[in-house]
Amino acid sequence: MNVFEAITQRRSHRGTFQKRAIEVDDFEKLIEAARWAPSPFNVQPWELVFIQDAEGKSALADLTEHAVVEQFKDAKFLDDNSRWMRLTEAEWQEQGDGVLLAEHVTLPKPLQDAPEKLLQGLLKNAKSFTLLGHLGAGKIPAKEIALQVREAPLLMLITMNCKRFPPGEGGTRWMWLSMGMLIQNILLAATALDIGVQFVSAPLERAADREQVRQLFNIPIFHEVITLLRMGYVEKETGDSVRLPTSEFVHFEKVK
Repeated sequence: MNVFEAITQRRSHRGTFQKRAIEVDDFEKLIEAARWAPSPFNVQPWELVFIQDAEGKSALADLTEHAVVEQFKDAKFLDDNSRWMRLTEAEWQEQGDGVLLAEHVTLPKPLQDAPEKLLQGLLKNAKSFTLLGHLGAGKIPAKEIALQVREAPLLMLITMNCKRFPPGEGGTRWMWLSMGMLIQNILLAATALDIGVQFVSAPLERAADREQVRQLFNIPIFHEVITLLRMGYVEKETGDSVRLPTSEFVHFEKVK
């Protein structure tokens, strides 16, 4: 697979993985892809924590489950998310951005067969879902996501070593840029190796949860936990994705 194929075929893999562990050769290729990511002044501010043992996976799964339950009670979180949820494939294709609601959330039974207009109204007033959250609606998706974390063949925590700081006033900006390039290297290498990757954001949304993750895995205080990835060989191909047309974001000479 060439790099252009990897770029266009990369997907966030939300399904199940094959039960087998990542092969040693593929593991080493992922690490090499990370090692060769660019960074300002070649500071290489990243560190990777690979989690394969059941104890570490279980700890992250439990933290994820609790975080998702709490998110369903958070009006601002629900409102922010609802802006990017698309109810149907047709709407998703037309908008060219966002994500399909059905791929991210298992709705409570009464809402699964609800008319589209009702669901659209609920999404526009997503704060109203907090009542359902306090009634326990978040427990279903929380258990599903936690199980995915617990059963993933490999988890990868990516942290930023804040002592490896490049010079200049823009140092923080360039460090974050380099972390993004590192993650993209990993994603593209994984795609070429038929390894699926999904970002697990719930246990890292809140500062208190990030601190718990830091303590669980003995991460130094001067490291910032950037992201958590669940990884494994894909059982079946992930579906399509959408993108905005280039006319929406490409400009020549100046922005019009």
